[in-house]
Amino acid sequence: MTRIKIIVDSVADIPLSMRQKWDIGLIPTYVNYGGNSYADDGIELDRTAFYNAMPDMGEFPTTSAPSPALAEDILRQSLDGYDHIVAIHVPERYSSTINVTRLAAQEIAPDRITVIDGHSLTAGLGLLGLMAAEKAAETDDVQQIVSLVERVRDQITIYAAIATMTYMQRSGRVNNVVAAVGSILQIKPLLRVQQGDIDVLHRIRTFGRAVDKVRELAHEHTPLERLMVLHIQNEDGANQLKSDLEPLLPQDIPIMEVGPTLGSFIGPGSLGVLVLPQVK
Repeated sequence: MTRIKIIVDSVADIPLSMRQKWDIGLIPTYVNYGGNSYADDGIELDRTAFYNAMPDMGEFPTTSAPSPALAEDILRQSLDGYDHIVAIHVPERYSSTINVTRLAAQEIAPDRITVIDGHSLTAGLGLLGLMAAEKAAETDDVQQIVSLVERVRDQITIYAAIATMTYMQRSGRVNNVVAAVGSILQIKPLLRVQQGDIDVLHRIRTFGRAVDKVRELAHEHTPLERLMVLHIQNEDGANQLKSDLEPLLPQDIPIMEVGPTLGSFIGPGSLGVLVLPQVK
């Protein structure tokens, strides 16, 4: 029997408890601020403290990929007790982490490590990691897991209501979003993440109306196979959104917080949903 381990990177935002439940490995990305570099692994970097500090940071935080040596160490350790690794990563256009993992895999055991572009961000990657781990618990067939990820990844859509454009403008990242919204900070963009692309779907005057639109868009994708609620330091809003959407799905709807690797460009207060229609 082939023992298969799933690995993701920090952008997947899978909570530590879920990673532990499914024994999902993590290759961490790093958040750099205040003269220090922190692994965004849910342990080393205190998310609440980080987000609370963001408004007063003199220099905007940056992010970086792990070193090749660290990726190699993690992959070697992960192969201990497993026959094969399936690593699911954020697209190359947003991070070099996937290439670091590919190079590390070539150095270690290319026939025992499969690296996949997840074509998504945050909970989109997280859902792929969780579904892959569920499939790995059912089968010892690597190709079945790869086929599942490749079939599902482009059917995932994330909608996000952004509380403020301040952080995107300060970061200098996601320039297509900044350009689409312009310099009017009062506008609350509603973003769509689909097949690895981020675009502005609507420009809305108030955050409450943007969240209403997120809720409306989730309904348009029914019947659903999976649904997740996303937030950044907005638990009350996430719980309310979850409550509003519970009629769309019989099982419990997970709430996932977007971590600092991606959240530093979006900023606290934002809310979103991930929808996966019933997979054909």
